[in-house]
Amino acid sequence: MKTKRQILILFFFIGAIILHHFFGYIGHFGYDDLHYAKLAHDFKNGVIDFNDHFSFRSTIIAFTALSYSIFGVSDFASSFPSIIISIIILLIVYKILSVKGNKALIIGLALTTFSNWFIFYSDKLMPDIYIVLSVIGSLYVIHEYRYRDINNNVLAFSLLLGFSLLFGFLSKGTIVLIVPLLLYYFILDIIRKQHIKFWIYTILCGVAMLSIYFFIIWLLTGDFLKRFDSISSNSYLNLCSYDKQSFQILIKRIAYQFFHMIIYQGMATGFIFVLAYLLSSKSFRVFKLEDSFSFWITSSFILLLSSNFMSISLTSYSPMCLDIRHYLFMVPVVSISASSVIVNFIERKDLKIQIIVILAVIAVVAYFSQGNSFLHLYLPLFILFLCYLFIKSNPRNQNVFIILLIIILSIRLISMFNYAQKIEYRQQKQIFKTQILENNDSSVIITNDVQKRLGNYYNDFRDDGNINILEYEEFNYDSTDNRKYLLFKNWYTRYLSNLEVHDLPYYAQNVTSENELLYQNEDLNIAVYQMHNFTIPEKNGKTLLHSINNFEENIPFWNQTSDNISDEVKYEGNFSYRVSEFSSTFEFNTDTLDLDNVSQLYIKSSAYCYFTERTDAKLIISIENEEGVYMWEDIEVNKYIKAFSNWWLIKHELNVSKSALKENSKIKVYLWNVAKQEAYVDNFQVEIIGYLN
Repeated sequence: MKTKRQILILFFFIGAIILHHFFGYIGHFGYDDLHYAKLAHDFKNGVIDFNDHFSFRSTIIAFTALSYSIFGVSDFASSFPSIIISIIILLIVYKILSVKGNKALIIGLALTTFSNWFIFYSDKLMPDIYIVLSVIGSLYVIHEYRYRDINNNVLAFSLLLGFSLLFGFLSKGTIVLIVPLLLYYFILDIIRKQHIKFWIYTILCGVAMLSIYFFIIWLLTGDFLKRFDSISSNSYLNLCSYDKQSFQILIKRIAYQFFHMIIYQGMATGFIFVLAYLLSSKSFRVFKLEDSFSFWITSSFILLLSSNFMSISLTSYSPMCLDIRHYLFMVPVVSISASSVIVNFIERKDLKIQIIVILAVIAVVAYFSQGNSFLHLYLPLFILFLCYLFIKSNPRNQNVFIILLIIILSIRLISMFNYAQKIEYRQQKQIFKTQILENNDSSVIITNDVQKRLGNYYNDFRDDGNINILEYEEFNYDSTDNRKYLLFKNWYTRYLSNLEVHDLPYYAQNVTSENELLYQNEDLNIAVYQMHNFTIPEKNGKTLLHSINNFEENIPFWNQTSDNISDEVKYEGNFSYRVSEFSSTFEFNTDTLDLDNVSQLYIKSSAYCYFTERTDAKLIISIENEEGVYMWEDIEVNKYIKAFSNWWLIKHELNVSKSALKENSKIKVYLWNVAKQEAYVDNFQVEIIGYLN
């Protein structure tokens, strides 16, 4: 029977989720989440794009659309379904652990709630929290049937399991990572000849539900497999395309990168205690699933292995992408397991050697990972557990231990609050609304990609022609357009757009004095300009030199070694250039340039680059004379590589005042392969433009 104290414990952690939303909310990422918002808005209005594979993530689209129908398009309406889902997850953890006592309940709920990524995504417009509910819901159904169902109502439990798995399938494809665990349960029961009826009914219910689902898809689209066709047509090459990169990349992913990620990101906490138990002499029997504790320990371990090793592709071996949100479903499962291990440690000092040793190892790994999880999580945990070894296990000390454990687990939550106060998302939103959306003039807004998406979202996705928000790459200045041009610069959304200052167009990097500053917030690094003049070197200036080196023949101004001309890997044509340390180098004497009626030089460079793994290489533009280099600008190549063992276009530019040029100077452009790893470059080009500023 649930006590009032246990109800208060539950409400404490539900309150933490609500407090996080009000004080730790940092808004939207600007890509997937706002795309879901747009799809939900369209769905509310009866529009569905079945060519978009995100449209088949029906749960998040439907629940968000319902929320928009009730509350309107707003941040609260976007967050509300995820908050409710998160609370339901805590309710399930509560139901499982409440029978194990208050200590296990508090610890399990704390490990779940204060796993910083669970609480971070608890109010985000993303489907991953829906997958968490599907996984913990499915395991809860199986657990209750196996260990607590006194009436043995097979059909009801089979229906519940089928529905829970369908809920996950309708949310996101990552639900497939639970399949190895379900197969383990199934095979073990087949071998033991138990629960056979449950699995038969579950399979029949699952087949029936999927048949109905695919029949509905056929009625709506005319194609039973439209969901999979749309996934295939919307797929793109990225760092997670392990089947399209080198074998070395795949080996690193499954050998250590996944485990390093969960340590670095602070998700390894619960697994410390699961691993400690599995390293004990009595661990082998847990895989027999003879009791509730064995069920959760085994489930945690198999889900961990599945997350690392299982392929999400049917046609090739390609494990899940290394993004922590894809693995949130492990959090409540391992928290339930770990809570029992920690309680036994508190009460009887069980597994003390294993726990201390594993905590020490994890802390060392976190230290060398150079993240904040070492100081904010693993080191305090290690100190707490180590000190407790020398303290008596009386009730008072046990309570103090649990309080300190909760405080340690919530340290990163406090850092989230501090970061949210620094970002001031709600103030950023109000600035955009006040400065842009409440301006009645017909305007063209030029900004970064994320700010554009946010702006359309703030504007309830209206397309009335009055406010036209464009990202930098979409904007093409037309002097005959009489609308007002506004440049909206926001550091935070630029960061979310993965743009550095040098990635911005010239007119946004260097706003000239002819343009009017309408608003500025230095604390948030936000500025709004009314643009009367756009300095675009390519349009305003003249090309002084344009050289392309495709390595098919000798090109003037390029210094290169013929031995490095390669036909092994090429972007275009028959050859590329193998970069041992320095690539083929463009070199040009500035004294030969026609600089009449020129005040500025704009040097543009680009090259297609091929790297087989992560690189520290830099694309460099420098200017030097006999005294040495006096101008140097470099960009990190790795940022622009979206998948290794493939060709990617890297761009760099440098703006130079003519007055800053010294006599007998040389412009040099080259790729510096710092680590001397396998690398190639092709279609390397440099353009020098002169213009008046």
